[in-house]
Amino acid sequence: MRRWTRWTRREDGMATVLFALCAPIILGLGALVVDAGHGFAEKRTLQNAADAGALAGGIYLPSTDPTVLSAVRSAAIDYAARNGVTITAADVTFASKSVENDTIVVQTHSTVSFTFGRAIGISSSAVKTTSTAQIGAMIGGIGVMPWGLSIPAGGFAFGQSACLKLGSQGGGSECSAARPGDFQAIDIDNNNTSSGTIYKNLIASGSASVVHVGDVKNIVTGNMVGPTQQGTGCTGSTGRISGNTQTFSSVVQSTGAGTYTVLDWKSPRLVLVPVITTISSTQVRVSGFSVFFIESCGQNGAVIGKFIDTVVPSGIWGPYQAATDYGSRSVRLVG
Repeated sequence: MRRWTRWTRREDGMATVLFALCAPIILGLGALVVDAGHGFAEKRTLQNAADAGALAGGIYLPSTDPTVLSAVRSAAIDYAARNGVTITAADVTFASKSVENDTIVVQTHSTVSFTFGRAIGISSSAVKTTSTAQIGAMIGGIGVMPWGLSIPAGGFAFGQSACLKLGSQGGGSECSAARPGDFQAIDIDNNNTSSGTIYKNLIASGSASVVHVGDVKNIVTGNMVGPTQQGTGCTGSTGRISGNTQTFSSVVQSTGAGTYTVLDWKSPRLVLVPVITTISSTQVRVSGFSVFFIESCGQNGAVIGKFIDTVVPSGIWGPYQAATDYGSRSVRLVG
C-alpha cells in the first residue's frame, strides 16, 4: 500500500505532461502575438498606401471625362506602388457626394502568412483596407495676399499669361499681350488702416490671420502703386520676389488633365489671391481664392503671371461648388 502511495505522489515526468497540456495554449498565444503583429503591420502598410493613392488621385476630381478618370486611376496606382503596395484599376472607384465624381475610393488587399498559426490550423489571413478622399473647394487659408481680385472677363484661363492691374491703373507695355484683370488693395488682416507700409509688408508676407470665404474686408484707399511695386519686389531689394529667379516651369508642372501640380509651395512667387464681390465703395466680400504665380511686374502697380488650377495642401476644405471654382481646391480623407 505504501508503495502505491509513494508512486502516486512521485512528480517525475509531470513537467512533460504539463507542457503537453499547455502546448496548444502557448502556440495559440504565439499565434496571437506574433502573427497578429504581422497582420497589424501589413494592414498599416496597406492603409498608408490606400490613403496616398486616394489623395493623389483626388486632386484631379471632380470629373466625368474618361481621360481624366483614367489619370485619376493612374495616379492612385502610382502612389500606392510608391508605398509598396500593388493595386489595379479595378481597385479604384468613384462616388458622388456634393457633385458627381467628387470622391475617389481606393481599396488595397494582401494575404498575410502565419507562422505559429499553422499549429492550430490557420496558415494565412486576407487583409483589406479602404481609403476615401473627397475633393472640395478651398474656403479658407493663411498667407493670403492683400489683393481683392475681380473675376477676369471671360473667367480664369489657367496656365496663360495674365496681367493684374491695380484698380483702373494701366499695366504698361508688359501687359499688352496678357489676359487683363483688376485687383484692389484690401485690408486683408483687418488692421483698420490704409497704411501703405502695412499693405506693402502684407504683400511680402501674406496675411498673418486665416481668411475665410464670406469675410468682409475694407478697401485700402490712397495711391498704392508704389507700395505694390515695393512689396512685390519690382523695386527695392526687400520685396516678395526680390532676388528670386525661379521660373514657372521650375515651380509648377502640368498634370496633363487640365490641372497643375506645385513642385515648391515655398516659392515666394506662388500666392493665394482672394476673389471678391463688391459690397460698397469701401468694402468687399471674399467669395473664393485663386492661385497665382508671379512672373514679373508692369507699370502702375500691375503684376504679371499665371493662374493655376490646383489643390492647396494647407487650404481649409469645403463642399465643392462649380460656380465658385476659381482654381484653388482642397482634398480630404473622409473614411
